[in-house]
Amino acid sequence: MTIIRIMNNRFRFWAICALLTVVLWPASSVNAQNETVQYGKENIARDYCDEYNISIKIKDVSDHSVLHLWDYDFADWRLIDSTEVRNGKATFRKKSSSKSQDEVAEWLHKGFYDISGESLFPIQVIINQQTNFEIEWDVHNPNQFTNHTIKKSDENQLKKTVAFTWNEQQDAFEGAKAAAELTSTMPQSFLGQFYRLQNEILKTAQSDDPAVYFAIGSASPSEFHHVLSLVDFTDARLCHTSSLLYPFIKEYLTSENRESVEEILTEVDTILVRAARGGRHQCAMYAGWLFRIFDKTGDPYYEPIMLHIYDTYDRGWISEDMERRIKRQMDRVRRLAPGAQIPELTAYDINGKQHSTNDIKTKYTVLWFWDPDCDHCQEETPILHDIYQKQADELGFEVFAVEVNDDYDRWKAFSEKHGLSDWINLSTSMGETSVDFIDYFDIVTTPVILLIDNEKNHAIIARQVTLEELVRKMNN
Repeated sequence: MTIIRIMNNRFRFWAICALLTVVLWPASSVNAQNETVQYGKENIARDYCDEYNISIKIKDVSDHSVLHLWDYDFADWRLIDSTEVRNGKATFRKKSSSKSQDEVAEWLHKGFYDISGESLFPIQVIINQQTNFEIEWDVHNPNQFTNHTIKKSDENQLKKTVAFTWNEQQDAFEGAKAAAELTSTMPQSFLGQFYRLQNEILKTAQSDDPAVYFAIGSASPSEFHHVLSLVDFTDARLCHTSSLLYPFIKEYLTSENRESVEEILTEVDTILVRAARGGRHQCAMYAGWLFRIFDKTGDPYYEPIMLHIYDTYDRGWISEDMERRIKRQMDRVRRLAPGAQIPELTAYDINGKQHSTNDIKTKYTVLWFWDPDCDHCQEETPILHDIYQKQADELGFEVFAVEVNDDYDRWKAFSEKHGLSDWINLSTSMGETSVDFIDYFDIVTTPVILLIDNEKNHAIIARQVTLEELVRKMNN
């Protein structure tokens, strides 16, 4: 069956408590992988801290109960620290240690953190300018923490006020607007920028649903580009916040109404070039995040984008245990990338006659690997055959169709039913092929389609495009 991407476009109300932005920094030029990318100088002081001391006074919680400090990493949660409650107090503490800038990944990231415990509603705090503070946690009032002792400007106190204001609104859209107005009292603060960006994103996802669920991937290209223009991708705090920015980008880039690979590549470059102005580490964080987004879809359509990220940008996100697997994966993608040349392919038709791609004289060859037991193949093969009958001469292409499941009876019955004998109709059940098609073309699901340019030594033009895109590419 073809790959079906399950898009999760619905988010709970409480998750809307997050977003941000800032401004761009100047950059200096260094080489990254195969191309020149502009990298800036990382601002360690702004984006990281090497100590914290968070004291929590908490009532009605038994001693030795465990509290956890959670960090966000592109909207995924990560456990940072744990501590016990003793005599109604718990403390998360880390003392300063000498670290070089090369070890920056081990520093505590500034951003939003959750503090949670068993059967306790979590509270959210900001570790930013202030890293040493005291909180009184009223466990019976889940959306507040009361008295603070903070020496510098108190973004956490403002955040508490914003939370109350938000919850007084009838829906998330009014809440976001109110939060943006409230935080205007601290226009340059991390929190102020956070809520103003959140408000902009929610503007792109208006909904009549009283539960305030919405599809953030439904933004138009202009709305998407407007949001990106507001984001400072050099600010590492952005990566450590439960922000709607990341599902917003993910859903847009992988939506069913996806743009062409070339357009997606442009948007990926926009993000990564701007992130590179924050330094190699910052660029590597975004490169790894975007690579995993496309990788998790399992859709070959995105493989050229993954290869571009791998070849062009810093690979600091690849751990030692991942390196061999990802290199092998990218080598295979490179073999099937646009511009790569395919070897001679041979297989047999129903009469036992061998056919070769090298014998095809048309401008293009469409390789079609399919399985008559596959629902998508049953639907799309007749559509492709109809295009072939109506436009093969006009567009100058031949179809080299290979049934890859060794199912002779089903292949024969389906071929006769749909009259597939007028194109090159082959099956692996009829004899040994020149290469193992499943292995060479990495066929995990069917159908698999490739467009080959016979006038350029059988070079791949495109892989796993829609039939509409196939026709469009041959018309160009």
